[in-house]
Amino acid sequence: MVDTRTQPVSRTGVAAPRFSDRELFSLAEKYGTPYFLVDEATLRRKVSEIEQGFSHFKGAFRVAYSVKANFNPSVIKTFVSEGILFDLTAPSELAFVVKSGGSPENVMYTSITETEAEYEQVLKMGVRRIVVASYNGLVNLTEAAMKTNVSVKTMVRVNPEVHVHAELRGSMGHGKFGLQFNGGSQDSAFYVLKKILSTPGLEFEGFHFHLGSQIEDPSCYAEAIEKLEAFILGARRQLGDFPLKVLDIGGGLPVSYGKKVPSPKDLGAKVTEQLNSLVESLGEKFTLVAESGRFLTAESTVLVSRVVNIKNFGESRYIYVDAGYNVLLDSALLRHEYPVEVVPGGKPSPQKVVLVGRLCDPLDVFPTSSRSKLGGAETGKLVMFRDVGAYTIVMNMPFHSQPRPPVLMRSGQGAFTVARKAQDIDSLFADEGGDCLAAQ
Repeated sequence: MVDTRTQPVSRTGVAAPRFSDRELFSLAEKYGTPYFLVDEATLRRKVSEIEQGFSHFKGAFRVAYSVKANFNPSVIKTFVSEGILFDLTAPSELAFVVKSGGSPENVMYTSITETEAEYEQVLKMGVRRIVVASYNGLVNLTEAAMKTNVSVKTMVRVNPEVHVHAELRGSMGHGKFGLQFNGGSQDSAFYVLKKILSTPGLEFEGFHFHLGSQIEDPSCYAEAIEKLEAFILGARRQLGDFPLKVLDIGGGLPVSYGKKVPSPKDLGAKVTEQLNSLVESLGEKFTLVAESGRFLTAESTVLVSRVVNIKNFGESRYIYVDAGYNVLLDSALLRHEYPVEVVPGGKPSPQKVVLVGRLCDPLDVFPTSSRSKLGGAETGKLVMFRDVGAYTIVMNMPFHSQPRPPVLMRSGQGAFTVARKAQDIDSLFADEGGDCLAAQ
């Protein structure tokens, strides 16, 4: 078996995890295909890259992991050991963090529904920092704080309404997330801030915004920070001097799937300059938080599948693998292009190579990025999808009654362990109601 030890490099210039052909085939024989394989060292390196990117900020800096990207307990446990914060939006995510060894004290809870019952539940579980994004949410948090008799560090999520050139935008006029600075109603950042400052049991902590995903141009951060600065100075003139203890600038650090993107060092340097100016303008140092889900996890993981059939159709060569979009759902929903490699590789095919999955669905065709290497495909060989660590494992679905594949992890010491067992057909049948049928 060919044992390639060349280390691929991402377009950000950062080394991607490498696995030898021998390792990949050995795991395929032991656990079957398809399987996910996570590299612990890459997870840790990504935390370090973000920290280095904001190292020139004139104040404390914390990384926060957005658990929605990948809630596998082994991934969460790795980040717990790194001592970072966790950005959560559901009590179920909080349960995963706590069961994985995390502390509620390191949680920033940002609900979308903001119900009183939800707030009461997470406060009872130990969360003390909550981000509100509506007046009704603030009322519910106040009631929950009174019922649980706790003091809550309260942040306000704002919508800076800046133009963002990104794959997914989180800041826009009349958007789903956050509050307008001055909207002339109860649902404005000014009104909610005013209520927090005068409400017993709530301690104003700071502001939060999220601009989008896969952001390549830092100018949107600069504009958002500039708007926030003007808002804070104006609010202080009307409400008196209040402290800014924490500023969470959300996520958006881009991952290279097939094109060159700026690194955290590139983006961090430009954003930090604006943030340091904010520190000088406000006359106080605050803790800066940068969130990440995609950047922290995407490059850490590969999906390994096996070539099971090949068909020549005109000028095209169809490569069939035993994985479908049920394990890589965004390839169908968003036409997301992942770097794909045949293992072991070979010479490029003179025909157009089309990579297709095992599902009976015309959408089960995998778009591939410019970094893909599909030469040398033969039945029995493996196909490795790179950079699939974010939003793939959590979106698995059982189309065609397909059980979930296993998730494996390579530890920092090089040992391979099972991070999630493969689901068998009996447990899937039971989960889908088969146990209810048996009881009838």
